[in-house]
Amino acid sequence: MVKPMNKISRVFLNFTTIAILLLCSVNVVAQNNVDQLTKQWLELDKSANQLNQNWQQEKQQLTLRVSLLSHQNKNLREKINNTNNQKDLVNQQRQDILTQQTLIERKVAQYRQALPNILDKLQQLMSSLPPYLVQQLSPELTNATTQKELTGKYQAIANLVKQVAKNSELIHVKQGIIQLDNKKLLTKQLYFGHDQAWFVTQDNSRAGVGFRRNKHWFWQEEAQYASNIRQAINHAQNQMPGPLLNLPTYLDANE
Repeated sequence: MVKPMNKISRVFLNFTTIAILLLCSVNVVAQNNVDQLTKQWLELDKSANQLNQNWQQEKQQLTLRVSLLSHQNKNLREKINNTNNQKDLVNQQRQDILTQQTLIERKVAQYRQALPNILDKLQQLMSSLPPYLVQQLSPELTNATTQKELTGKYQAIANLVKQVAKNSELIHVKQGIIQLDNKKLLTKQLYFGHDQAWFVTQDNSRAGVGFRRNKHWFWQEEAQYASNIRQAINHAQNQMPGPLLNLPTYLDANE
């Protein structure tokens, strides 16, 4: 027969039961906390892995962007350098042009200053040339004096000088009127360059020599040479060789 528990025994039993229940509750709570922490850790680890993957992708994109930006920056610097170099080149070319312009303006001023003296010397030269050549060159001299542009003036002067130089080496036969002793005579003339010439009238009654002296052209009669002068003119006109002829000359023709 079981003896009934006394009051103290029942209290102890109840306390023990409560303690066991409390311990069980604590264990359950602790286990729940561990599970919760484990779950949170796993989620955190998963998030960290996802973040790492995202970072790797972002890193690749950022690296590519940095590379592109570096390339663009390099190209931009090259363009800036090229622009600066081009600007320096343009400035240098502008300076060269200004320098050349200054030199040209200085040369033009010198040519303009020298022009009156050149025209004066041409006038003196014209007065010493044979009449046919004066008539031939007069338009060029007029052109040189009336041209408004400096280039046109010097072009006319160059043409005139060229023709004078060309005629100095040629033999010409001309027909025209000359002034002799205040009389006009129709003659044929033989020019040797523009320093010496001979003339004869149609009837061989008058003949003579032409020459330059003291910067002027003169005709001088030498009638005794009319036949020889006529022969010389005929041979020159027909471009045929002939005998040696005695012709009058003026020894100081180049004065």
